[in-house]
Amino acid sequence: MTTPLGSDHRIETAPPESPSRAAGTFGGRLKTRLRAVRPADLVVMAIPTLILAVMGWQKRWMTDDGLIFTRAVRQILEGNGPVYSPGERTETSTSTAWQWLLVAVDWISPWQLAVTAVYLGLALSVAGLWLALDGTRRLYRGASSARFLLPAGALVFVAVPSVWDFTTAGMETGLIIFWVGSSWSLLTSVWQREPGDTSLRRLLLTSAYVGLGPLVRPDLGLTMLIFLVAIALLTRANWKRCAGMLVAAGVLPVAYEIFRMGYYGLLFPMPALTKEASDSPWDRGWVYLKDYVKPYDLWIPALLLTALIVVLVLRIRPARRTLIVALTPLVCAAFQGLYVVKVGGDFMHGRMWMPVLLLAVLPLALTPFTKLSTPLVAALCAWAVFTGGFQRTGHVTSPHIQGIYLPQVWNERDMYLTWTQSDHPVSQQSHVRTLQKTYSQIVHAVEDGDRVLLFDPNFGDFSKIVPQGLPLRKDLDYPVGLVIGRLGAGGAVIPIDGIVVDVWGLSNPIGAHIEQTHPSPSGHQKLLPVAWAVAMYVDPAAFKDIPASVAPHDQILAAKHTLECGPVKELMDSVTEPMSAKRFWKNLTGAYDRTTLRIPSNPVEAEKKFCK
Repeated sequence: MTTPLGSDHRIETAPPESPSRAAGTFGGRLKTRLRAVRPADLVVMAIPTLILAVMGWQKRWMTDDGLIFTRAVRQILEGNGPVYSPGERTETSTSTAWQWLLVAVDWISPWQLAVTAVYLGLALSVAGLWLALDGTRRLYRGASSARFLLPAGALVFVAVPSVWDFTTAGMETGLIIFWVGSSWSLLTSVWQREPGDTSLRRLLLTSAYVGLGPLVRPDLGLTMLIFLVAIALLTRANWKRCAGMLVAAGVLPVAYEIFRMGYYGLLFPMPALTKEASDSPWDRGWVYLKDYVKPYDLWIPALLLTALIVVLVLRIRPARRTLIVALTPLVCAAFQGLYVVKVGGDFMHGRMWMPVLLLAVLPLALTPFTKLSTPLVAALCAWAVFTGGFQRTGHVTSPHIQGIYLPQVWNERDMYLTWTQSDHPVSQQSHVRTLQKTYSQIVHAVEDGDRVLLFDPNFGDFSKIVPQGLPLRKDLDYPVGLVIGRLGAGGAVIPIDGIVVDVWGLSNPIGAHIEQTHPSPSGHQKLLPVAWAVAMYVDPAAFKDIPASVAPHDQILAAKHTLECGPVKELMDSVTEPMSAKRFWKNLTGAYDRTTLRIPSNPVEAEKKFCK
């Protein structure tokens, strides 16, 4: 077999490592491959993997967004379907795969669902990094390199404190690491075979797995496509095979998109609509990039890794197929990073940069030991020790801007450690304790059968003016409701059959569609006016009890009227009408118009627009 590197007398070579083609059981083939792995490689791979496992465990926690997932999962397990509150079909889970994986794992997990999400995220993060390292190991061993491997790029990844934070958090971040690492491992497996040796079955199965990217997180769709192009180039797939790859990769994402459009009536999960993911606030994205680079001086490892690439390319002079493999994650990182900046980043420090960082370091996660590479790797180690040991961000990582009370970016974990007064707030109870007074009100309301809509104390002065809440509409089948800004915590304190009204629009059909009320931060740009919440859920007989200082009477009446007008009424019907074949078809065919619908946040203006 001709190695992908060709011949270069400057490289210390060994027989290339390639997949076993010997007949036998899967277990037998696995043992053969394991025996071919050098013990020294396993030790080197174990170092960054153990660092990630230990630091991820020490930083274990659950964020509010993680609790958003767990409530949606609990609704599924209760038989209410993939919704946040019964009676309203809203998709709050940005990661479809994470939501349904939690549903499956909860059946066998001995822990509370929130704790399961934390531990599962850590396990997937660690496994994903190991698979990524093994893919890079096979890249060099398959290229006949016999040199000792050093964990260069891997140390960069595991040294960044924000990576430790999001190995858990209860969100899909651990699953993202696993998908990226395993997809990279599959790509190197394809590369190890000669172009004609990849069977159609293996090609389609690999494509189907890579195609899960958009279900892991929608913005991984471009990364998925780049990986598929690389696989097609490596296998020299003809147009029929390429078509088969696209079908295999697209069948599940397309099927779920059809379900999403028919069930929810939208093209995207509601958080993407709320955050206006189609917009291009480049200035805010630039702030998010600087927010990530500055605390850790990431320009240092960027320069060192670039120098390593130059050294390796000059020494190895890789062949075309090897270049395709090595460049694939770098191209993915570039486009993924550009997307993060384009959409304005995020409010959580480091979260959206984690997959970008992993993709960027994959080809150099392990690096052959040479005279020229050793000082560069030593410098990387020094940076990693200093960064991991001493560099921290503090609570606020990018400060407030004029006129906005929230910072642009903050350290989400530090914030929740402060709120929960816990070093490891992994359970649902840790978050419930932050709303103890509200939780007590909810318990008493349910016990007394009051059927009221309560208000989060942080949501203006409403809870002080009407502390007992307001009566729910008689036609709503909810024992209690809560208007709150922390959707996950709200879902934890409200019974599974209650209604959670999110003021930031992540689960509210009107809140997601109103025009932006705040310029920053990401995900906090649409603050639902009280009048809309009252009109949607409160008994009209109680409107007169609401002080004008909280919600002017004319705005409440305008909101109530608008809910019965034209496209706004159709929007509400799409999420509240009982599901049927007719309703599914209406939702499906009207998904685009509903997704592009925008409602003035001021109910009076909305009434003028829609109730002509």
